[in-house]
Amino acid sequence: MTTQTSTGRPKAYVTRDGTPRHELFDSEAQAEARRWEKIKSSQVRRFFGQVRADLRKIELDGEAANDEQARVAMAFLKATSAYAAAREDARKPLAEFAAHHARIVNTIGDFKVFARHFEAVVAWHRVFEEQRKKDGNARSGPARTSDNRRRY
Repeated sequence: MTTQTSTGRPKAYVTRDGTPRHELFDSEAQAEARRWEKIKSSQVRRFFGQVRADLRKIELDGEAANDEQARVAMAFLKATSAYAAAREDARKPLAEFAAHHARIVNTIGDFKVFARHFEAVVAWHRVFEEQRKKDGNARSGPARTSDNRRRY
């Protein structure tokens, strides 16, 4: 069984025994984060914050929580990210990510694993953003002070 779609995004969150697939948090999260290169980390955090808030609500509801809450949370993420992408093309990969995952999250368990996957993507996005900053600074030479003197 293949665990990814033709776009490289996951088809499933868990293995046959119900354990979350480790690739979600490593190679697949890294691949997704690389697609988000042009998205500002503040935008990524805004959408991740929305998912975290939905997860907290589900956890606080405890036994009263139901799978429909997870599907509603994903539908809302899909809608808000589509709106953001319509306003700025750089956000399109985030909207595609949300739309893809909205199709495969069906249960609270799925939503919990998705939230952890999203957290891993956010972490890798930050790592790659810092690497780009360092690479950019290395190419531009030593940093300069406010009065335009080189700082070593």
